[in-house]
Amino acid sequence: MKVVHLNTSDFGGAAIAAIQLHEALLEQGVESDLLTLNKTRNDIPRHHRVAPFDLGGSPTIDMLRYKARRAMEVLGVLEDRHNAPDNKALLDRPPGHEIFTVPYSYFQILDHPLVQAADVIHLHWVSYGMVDQRAFFLACTKRVVWTMHDMNPFTGGCHHADACDGFIDLCYNCPQLKDPGHAHTYWRYKDDGIQDSTDLQLQLVAPSQWLADRAMSSSIMRGIPCSVIPNGFDTDRMRYREAALEQLDLPTDRRIVLFNALNTGDPRKGMQLLIPALEMLRDPKVMLVAIGGGANVSAPGVEVHHVGFIGSRDRLALYYSAADVFVLPSLAENLPNTITESLLCGTPVVAFGVGGIPEQVGPSDGILVEEMTSEALNAGIASALQMDWDAVRISERATQRYDRRTIAKAYQRIYSS
Repeated sequence: MKVVHLNTSDFGGAAIAAIQLHEALLEQGVESDLLTLNKTRNDIPRHHRVAPFDLGGSPTIDMLRYKARRAMEVLGVLEDRHNAPDNKALLDRPPGHEIFTVPYSYFQILDHPLVQAADVIHLHWVSYGMVDQRAFFLACTKRVVWTMHDMNPFTGGCHHADACDGFIDLCYNCPQLKDPGHAHTYWRYKDDGIQDSTDLQLQLVAPSQWLADRAMSSSIMRGIPCSVIPNGFDTDRMRYREAALEQLDLPTDRRIVLFNALNTGDPRKGMQLLIPALEMLRDPKVMLVAIGGGANVSAPGVEVHHVGFIGSRDRLALYYSAADVFVLPSLAENLPNTITESLLCGTPVVAFGVGGIPEQVGPSDGILVEEMTSEALNAGIASALQMDWDAVRISERATQRYDRRTIAKAYQRIYSS
């Protein structure tokens, strides 16, 4: 069996999940390849970068054709299908929302030799032009498995719908766009690809039951088979806290609160609530360690240690193991990898009970905060720092659920069904 995984990039939460599954399948003897539009690393076996203009057989002509269309989009002659925030339909969006992407691509990924040779095409996070969601499904005759890492596969373009339930029907009146009618146009384009396909062999996978329920209630995906399989991880990474502190040169007389996000300034990740919550502790022994990109955060009365983005899995595991508690005050989530990584290292979690997080964090693994306020978050962190957690049992429970070898076997059953 030959499986090809498609993901827009090789970094970020969805990419981590795709890479872990890809590597686990290779370990189990499955012919697996990973294709990404953006390639920033060379440590992944059988990882290939997609060169869009090399797929059609005439790179120069394809490039000229793309430039001509793009010029007409800029002039307003044709609909702007550019997959970037400067797309005319995405300008002047209301503040406070996640990214919004359009379902178009200027190339056909089905033309790639590895996709043509595959028995199963496994889609992961394929926005920003990796897959044209109408052209792909209309032309594809192979079995497709689509792991949904957020809500975008069944919305008009948003990746987190927040309080909007427009995806249940036709995505009219989108609150995330200046012109709300554009979302229905994108929704219709996606829906046409799936509904008009004459050979649809699509199996959906959601990492959380929360996301699966929303997909099944959507007008696009309703009736398509959907399984719930959490993201898998290399589970052999637990460290002893004292050794981790020493290797990272972190103080041993502090209570370490860990925060990790690709972009620490993303409002959805909740740093704006975490800092006031820590200030309310008024405890000089508490230190915040922040992992991720974005601007450095400072707060009066709170010692903040900025780490930046960490690409090494082993070094990331050291930070989780060194922490007294991991805090993720996200306002919207699916099944965040960061919580799984923390639990695998035996570190308890404090988080708001949004999305699929209640499926990850039980009373023996951390504290779910009901109200999304700094005051409630403060109380949750204070309680977590006072409790005596069993790190070994936390790690054992997480390992039993998230071991990538078990996850890979579950996917193999889907591939063969």
